Amino acid sequence: MRNFKALLMGSVAFAAMGVASESAQAQSFAFGAGATFPQIVYRQLMDCMYDQAQGSTGKPGPLAKAANCSGFNTSGYHGMILYAPTGSGNGKTVLRTNDKTQIGTPSNSIPYTSSNIGVSNITDYDGVQFIGSDDVVNAADMTAWNTGGSSSPQSKFGNLIQFPGVIGAVALGFNGKDGAGATLNILPATPTGGSSGLNLSRNAFCGIASGHITQWNNPILTALNGGTLGTGNITFVHRQDGSGTTFLFSNALVEQCRYEFGPNSETDSTVVSYAFPWTDHSQACTTPLVARGANQLNWPDQFSTDQCGAAVANPGGGHFANASGSGSLVALVGSTNGAIGYASGDFWLPVKAGGLKTANLQSQWDITGATGQFQPPTFAGAQKAMATALPQFDSTTRANPLTWSLQGVNPNPVVAGSYPIAGFSWIEMYQCYQTHSNGNNAYLWFKTWLDYLYGTGSVPILNENGFAQVPTPWIDQVYALLNDPANGPQGSGCTGKVGAY
Repeated sequence: MRNFKALLMGSVAFAAMGVASESAQAQSFAFGAGATFPQIVYRQLMDCMYDQAQGSTGKPGPLAKAANCSGFNTSGYHGMILYAPTGSGNGKTVLRTNDKTQIGTPSNSIPYTSSNIGVSNITDYDGVQFIGSDDVVNAADMTAWNTGGSSSPQSKFGNLIQFPGVIGAVALGFNGKDGAGATLNILPATPTGGSSGLNLSRNAFCGIASGHITQWNNPILTALNGGTLGTGNITFVHRQDGSGTTFLFSNALVEQCRYEFGPNSETDSTVVSYAFPWTDHSQACTTPLVARGANQLNWPDQFSTDQCGAAVANPGGGHFANASGSGSLVALVGSTNGAIGYASGDFWLPVKAGGLKTANLQSQWDITGATGQFQPPTFAGAQKAMATALPQFDSTTRANPLTWSLQGVNPNPVVAGSYPIAGFSWIEMYQCYQTHSNGNNAYLWFKTWLDYLYGTGSVPILNENGFAQVPTPWIDQVYALLNDPANGPQGSGCTGKVGAY
């Protein structure tokens, strides 16, 4: 693994051109927005690397220092990166438009402003230089990037660059009470790193997400958990906004649930498919719409009709609720009796002290090998899930974001000990950047943080937040792209381009 200090000095040698004086240092920033999935770990890594974000009046205050960060500003260079967690869909919009006014309302759980540098709102951002997205770049994104002739993002900012930032698990957290408000009868957690003894087979979590397992006393759940868990409605809480977490969740369930079947509901024994039914809400109106990995879906509680005007059916009678942002989703799960919902592992126990418990899920290895085991949503399980997704690039394919998208997903991991719903959280950025009026080039400042992210010093902070570092073969490809003299940032392909601010 790369030595952080060696990488750091290489980037800072360039970045320092804009930070020669103390006053200049105070103006050395980079700004981003997007995915809420990695918002906490990104904030802690940014604070450990540079100056700590202090928040502003009415905005989130400072985030506690990561336990494995020896001190704030460990780089020794002043400056700051501010990241507004607004959801992956919004992040993609902001990157395409390079317009800070398009940044939506950030999640209110981490500081995305800082009083000590005079940034009290996202309107104070000095442009936008990168975004986070758990939703991979797709063909529609590339069409939007390349459309518009001389006014297209491609013409102004060069290539869209995408690479993985961290690995994380999408955990299913639950309220702890049944639909009637009584405490769920759950077995104690086993010593596998999980926070509860609630076990959900593939058939069970597919049945819940598809709206066919609707009650806590469903016989499938009872058989899995050594007795009746409780009574009353199961309420499945999902994201309403354009969410990369939803992409990771739905991309996995589309693949894993296609061959699952069971009773239509607790009162209707008709055997039906438990295949993931909720279609892609962003898809152009075609017939028929398809269920696939997407950042926003046609959930029955959110859309009575889909974008083609057809009624969104819910034949199993499932109960659903929705929220915008990971923090709001977790809060809704916590306040709703019988609720269960999805978010990254750092929003639940054991990573979040005092948080809600999560369920253990069955992987393909456990099913095929009949192991009788269920996997908790740990960083180790997520890392194993992505270990077999290895990049196969060359100089002609590395610059194409779709190459990274196709190879950087694993919707049904088959490795022993892997957690079944996991993936990369991606970083997306421009190829071409302007130098700001203060002499600072924000790409170089951001690149220095990337060197830290991929160095050995970030691993303990990633792990304590429930995330894992991207495997070395992917990091090697990231640097091959970043150092590409033609297609990389500030490469020769930027000749004649305006560059992002």
